[in-house]
Amino acid sequence: MIEYEEYRVADPDSLETPAMLVFEEKVDGNINALCELVGGGENLMVHVKTHKSAAIVEKQIAAGIAGFKCATLKELEMVLAAGAQTAILAYQMAQRVKVERFADLAAAYPEAHPCAVISAPLHLDLLAAVAAERQQKLEVMLDLDVGMHRTGVAVGEEGAALYRAVGEHPHLEPAGFHVYNGHEHISDPQAREAATQRHIRDVQKFQQEMEEQGLPVPQVVGGGSFSFAPFARTEGMHGSPGTCIYWDLGYAGGMPDMPFEWAAMVLTQVVERYPDQKTITTDLGCKAIAGDPPLRSRARLLGKMDAELRLQNEEHGVFYWPGELPEVGSYLLAVPGHVCPTTIRYAGSYVIDGQGEVVDFYPHTARDRQ
Repeated sequence: MIEYEEYRVADPDSLETPAMLVFEEKVDGNINALCELVGGGENLMVHVKTHKSAAIVEKQIAAGIAGFKCATLKELEMVLAAGAQTAILAYQMAQRVKVERFADLAAAYPEAHPCAVISAPLHLDLLAAVAAERQQKLEVMLDLDVGMHRTGVAVGEEGAALYRAVGEHPHLEPAGFHVYNGHEHISDPQAREAATQRHIRDVQKFQQEMEEQGLPVPQVVGGGSFSFAPFARTEGMHGSPGTCIYWDLGYAGGMPDMPFEWAAMVLTQVVERYPDQKTITTDLGCKAIAGDPPLRSRARLLGKMDAELRLQNEEHGVFYWPGELPEVGSYLLAVPGHVCPTTIRYAGSYVIDGQGEVVDFYPHTARDRQ
């Protein structure tokens, strides 16, 4: 038995390490907290890149979540198959083969509303060509760049011209705006709110301009895990969090004011110990947990948060461990520094109930891009 506060794993010997675990009560609590924070799930268009699981999508639909945001066509396919009525592929398609696959999914789910995003003429041209050839209506959102400079077109005439072109095409339907201010990782709640409100005002002004030109803007989907709440609380807009479903070290450290709890961890085991060095070697290698945070921020060990990851290879993770070292064979729970790219390292997650029992296995349905 592993037990630390409310986290329990009754029989770690039954799980081959490293293994990704999802604590069911924590996931349910995070979904409920998310909805309560913004006045209801109908104000949310949540990102699925964190969990990539049809089972979690079904939980979110049951909680009243309005729709989903996807980074890959596989994620889009997953949410539509799970029953989503609204879904955004928030990734510009610059290949015809991807647009054709998007059109196939739109045709396969005629009662749903999958939306593509554009921010350059090529994106528009590809969608227009496929839609015209198939005589098929495709819904298109304009991706707005509000300062991150990764994707999107700036609010202004260039974006307006693209959106007008969507409205003028007989087989494309203007579906609104997508806004992501992912460059603003602001810890102070008031400063975070103020920064997001500035974007909201700019987008609202642009929305009014487009509507005055006779172009519908039926939805605005904005923000990420740092900034979703102000968007979600604004009439006519949806907020778009992702990491909140599982939470991780990075977001918990950056937003200690948020009501979320760690819901996903990696079960790891001590495979060697070096008392003279005050280190233990685990099977938490770089293939077992996301490697994009700096080394010492990639993982912390539940119940021993002062232990630090000092060395990591493909299959091994060496922790400096102040105090008495655990024995070889001991099990530990690692909290990911960044949970989203940790998910894709596993075929699925073992679901742990409040008593520590394994009660389900959630396949990571959209783990692969195809």
